[in-house]
Amino acid sequence: MRLQKNMGFWLVLPAMLLIFVLLIWPLFYTVYCSFFKLDYLNFGDFVGIQNYEKLLKDKSMYASFGVTLLVTVASTGISMLLGLVLALWIDKRQGMIAFGIQMVGLLPWVISMMVGTMLWRWILNGDTGLFNHVLKMLGRQTPVLLFNKKDSAVATLIAVMAWRTAGYSMVMILAGLKGVPDALIEAAQVDSANRWQILTHVRLPLIKTPLLVSAIVLTMSNFNNNTVPMVLTNGGPSSATNVITLSLYKLSFTYYKFGIASALSTLLFVVNAVMIIFYIRMVKYDI
Repeated sequence: MRLQKNMGFWLVLPAMLLIFVLLIWPLFYTVYCSFFKLDYLNFGDFVGIQNYEKLLKDKSMYASFGVTLLVTVASTGISMLLGLVLALWIDKRQGMIAFGIQMVGLLPWVISMMVGTMLWRWILNGDTGLFNHVLKMLGRQTPVLLFNKKDSAVATLIAVMAWRTAGYSMVMILAGLKGVPDALIEAAQVDSANRWQILTHVRLPLIKTPLLVSAIVLTMSNFNNNTVPMVLTNGGPSSATNVITLSLYKLSFTYYKFGIASALSTLLFVVNAVMIIFYIRMVKYDI
């Protein structure tokens, strides 16, 4: 009888243990390591908050954080806008065309980030890429070297990250639009509301939850993305695309300064938490 009464606890216990081992314990251990001089996995002296002080005094970290914010905000904004436009266009359509657009739009999200980014790296390559090959066929003899200039490299990184995530926002927003009652839209039309008024005053307010969830997921994904910047530009040229996750990777696995890297990981965790709280407070809505 007692076993039957506590059956729910025993059923969720394996999952909770897995979460503790893979998520909670590493988090606390990372915070613990951030207070030590930890080079090449050898624990040194207890240094308190010196690792954090070094990070806060490092101007290159502020530059990396600035690039990260720019890339995150721009790519997330483009993804959300494209997703909204595509979702609105597909919403009232049926058949294979709408289904095909959904499948093609979601494909960049579900394929491997490594594969997708390497594909774009090859397409945009200045010497043998498909992009410059097409331009050459059209009569342009000088290749376009997108990865050799700072502005074009940042713009390319933003475009590739937006391409990867637009399909996710499209599907989430489309699911929300499908749940909007037709009676409300018809009532607005009876009251002589135009399409823009119906969109801004009826449809968008009713899909606040999908919009919020999409914004949070894409912001976290783009902010913490290490694969796309590393494969596409590797932080170049001249650290123009050196996002904060690349700095964290280099501290850990290039310079083996795991103490400072743990401090940076802890700071990034705090930033992620603040961004989630900001999103929820900004829309004044509880999920």
